[in-house]
Amino acid sequence: MGLRPYQKAACDAIDKEWEEGHRKTLLVLPTGCGKTICFAETIKRQNARNRRCLVLAHRQELLDQAADKIRKTTGLESALEKADSHSAKSTLPVTVGSVQTLCRDNRLQEYAPDHFGTIVVDEAHHALSDSYKKILEYFDANILGVTATPDRGDMKNLGEFFESLAYEYTLPQAIREGYLSPIKAQTIPLDIDLSGVRTQQGDFASGDLGSALEPYLEQIADVIAKKYSDRKTVAFLPLIETSQHFASILKEKGVPVWEVNGNSSDREEILQEFENAKNGVICNSMLLTEGWDCPSVDCVVVLRPTKIRSLYCQMIGRGTRLFEGKEYLLILDFLWHTTRHELCRPTCLICKKKEVAEVIEK
Repeated sequence: MGLRPYQKAACDAIDKEWEEGHRKTLLVLPTGCGKTICFAETIKRQNARNRRCLVLAHRQELLDQAADKIRKTTGLESALEKADSHSAKSTLPVTVGSVQTLCRDNRLQEYAPDHFGTIVVDEAHHALSDSYKKILEYFDANILGVTATPDRGDMKNLGEFFESLAYEYTLPQAIREGYLSPIKAQTIPLDIDLSGVRTQQGDFASGDLGSALEPYLEQIADVIAKKYSDRKTVAFLPLIETSQHFASILKEKGVPVWEVNGNSSDREEILQEFENAKNGVICNSMLLTEGWDCPSVDCVVVLRPTKIRSLYCQMIGRGTRLFEGKEYLLILDFLWHTTRHELCRPTCLICKKKEVAEVIEK
């Protein structure tokens, strides 16, 4: 599989940063632009220099995706460091490791500090957490952070850890050059009052959001059933209970609907059934923001309003991939009414400055 021009440029830029002594560098690519392809190529180049590589992630889906993509694109096999799977004595060139496992002292100390020459941090916006930092500071290695969302919700600057930005490819660039789907936002004239919702850790409190949203679920479901039921939609909601309730309302209105959450024992079957469907809505309580790809999604409904740009971009990113017959991604943008808080709307996908976003919205 050949690299796209921006992917090759990204990998070359990473090499250059490390050669110039910037050992902790960052790659920013929008969702759907092949960040795993880029770090697989980087791992291939590092392996050619006899440097063992570690890929760190916090979810099983991300570990599986990394190992699968590395094998398919480079032919390199990966060992797993997670739970009962130990890889310190593995002779394989790559290890995919669970942060939750590797941050434990007894697991970390199975490795010499110089065991890995290169560490890739998938979804690098998590890298400032204590568990990640413990691992990254233990090893003497070049570090590549890969993310679609370089700004963190807790407002900490990734520059506190990463020394440089090797390469950034923006969403507008990717759409303009034909690598991601065009996006259209449709404003739905339904005022939803969030004025009583509190803030916790820099974002709206999920419990308050669930209560505030309940009175509007019937109307929102009406809009989807009457105008957008022919689309393949992912809906993000603040609580599992809210997600389940919204799914039941849609079902009553005749809309094909699925609901998935962290407690779903048949999660893979549900996701596969939705992927195979022509249209319908899959409801979730923030489960599908990372590690889930369904290119045929052509509509996103954010019913979990947020003040955090990175989280908003992750939700919208579930629908930005190209797919045969898909003309554009539709965002249904409801009129969230709040007197005390700013929140993210579609303009934040292309504008990092609040002033520019406000002009576009007007």
